[in-house]
Amino acid sequence: MDVVVTPAEFKPGTWMLNDRLRRPLGTITEVSPSLFTIQADANGGLAGMESTTFVSLGSAMSAIAKHMKGECQLSSGNG
Repeated sequence: MDVVVTPAEFKPGTWMLNDRLRRPLGTITEVSPSLFTIQADANGGLAGMESTTFVSLGSAMSAIAKHMKGECQLSSGNG
């Protein structure tokens, strides 16, 4: 399943995770410049993903893509 990563409008350092049908999957949060965490929604496809930290947004996105067996891409901003 493909995942779209969109910056949260009112929460700098937070990205919303949705599938291509816009169903919520969770968030990525930047705790510090080299520490990112994933918070999976309990009912989404990421729910079974192991909780860990990542050194970059890109590494978190790669882990999501691997877990979901699809792509994980930043939103193009085209809605």
